[in-house]
Amino acid sequence: MTAYRLGPRATRVLEALRQRILRDALPEGTKLPSHADLAATYGVAPLTMRHVLARLEEEGLVQREQGRGTFVRRPSMPTILVLEDEPDVGLVLGEYVKAVGAQPLLATTTADGLRALATERSIALVLSDVHVPDAADGLEFIRAVRRRWPEVPLVAVTAYSEDLAPLHG
Repeated sequence: MTAYRLGPRATRVLEALRQRILRDALPEGTKLPSHADLAATYGVAPLTMRHVLARLEEEGLVQREQGRGTFVRRPSMPTILVLEDEPDVGLVLGEYVKAVGAQPLLATTTADGLRALATERSIALVLSDVHVPDAADGLEFIRAVRRRWPEVPLVAVTAYSEDLAPLHG
């Protein structure tokens, strides 16, 4: 993570390049001009352009290769783990996940969900039904995720608000 904040000019350049990449105006594999040429094109200092390219690299949108240059990468889709024991509901939730530009990873049991979290490093969010297959198992899954992967955001879904009471306090 960068330890610096980008100023308004750098933010403008960052956003312009980010949008060109995301809208496929710069397809995957495209070699970008040198940072000095990009700086001249966008009217910023070469150091500012280095900061912009570093941020794009952190976001996974470019890859800088020593001696070769900077290349556009395909943005990786975040993976959302969907824990739902009713297959039809899981498929619907998976379609919603795809609609927002993420990759669903469906699990129907808490054991499958924990196994997925242990093996898949790309999981950016857990969306869990509390009743999988019942509230006690679902709550234990949520607690296990919070203990072992506290950095992964978790959304608990239930039709019974009282199910969440044991998680508070």
